[in-house]
Amino acid sequence: MIAMDGSEYSEGALKWFAKNMYQKDRDEVIVLHVTDHRNSSSFGSNWMPVDPTMVHMAYKEEEEKAKVAIKKLDAILMDAGVQGNVVRAHGIPGEQIIQKSEELGVTMIIIASRGLGKIRRTILGSVSDYVVHHSSVPVIVCRH
Repeated sequence: MIAMDGSEYSEGALKWFAKNMYQKDRDEVIVLHVTDHRNSSSFGSNWMPVDPTMVHMAYKEEEEKAKVAIKKLDAILMDAGVQGNVVRAHGIPGEQIIQKSEELGVTMIIIASRGLGKIRRTILGSVSDYVVHHSSVPVIVCRH
């Protein structure tokens, strides 16, 4: 499983996998994209907007972004020459990566690291740190 959020970092992780590890006749590749709606309901703030219409609009906007991301991930797979499927999940990214890896029986997780500084990582948390510490299968963290 390759966890991809649509960033250049995750694209780099896929390209690294395609170049260094992928075996066309052996590997079944799953690309996982997780949509996290926590920030769409509060517009990235600690305060919830009062108007439910605004929340609904933000949610729809996130859904449209996710649909575009899925199409882009399909194209990236094709461009890299990797045969696989894009799977979508909803929720907290680290938790969903672990849950889906267990549900799908994957044998390895590849994830990118954005290289957040120590303070930002401490405050915001790190998806790759979470996955490394909670996965029951090997995890490769790609730094670019």
